[in-house]
Amino acid sequence: MRFMQGRYGVDKLDQVLIVVALAIYAVSLFFRRTVYPYAILNAVYILLMGLAVFRAFSRNFYKRQQELAKYMRLENGVVTWWRNLRNRSRGNVIDIKAHREYKYLSCPQCMQRLRVPRGKGKLRVTCTKCGCKFDTRS
Repeated sequence: MRFMQGRYGVDKLDQVLIVVALAIYAVSLFFRRTVYPYAILNAVYILLMGLAVFRAFSRNFYKRQQELAKYMRLENGVVTWWRNLRNRSRGNVIDIKAHREYKYLSCPQCMQRLRVPRGKGKLRVTCTKCGCKFDTRS
């Protein structure tokens, strides 16, 4: 298509804008009888769709790529935060029990995480990764 030649096109941020706009439009259908919420939601819907179309037809590649990079950093941060939150909530019971029974420490040579039983006094620990031997208290 010659018309789209030199245009930025649709990227992941545009797709997200369109999906969010359609979701807002679907929610606005429940507020048809009330004037203000319906008008506000429709205005947001039109604004988001307009922004997506503007980005798709833009010729300023540099600006659109900067916007996409900011969005991707935000998305990666949210995804990482969510994964960490899920992983912490899944293992809480096991972690609390394990921390009562074991002491966790790091190998001074390779930083491998090691686990030793608590309450055994002075121990000689051998790293399973590098074979380094060191003394510690449990």
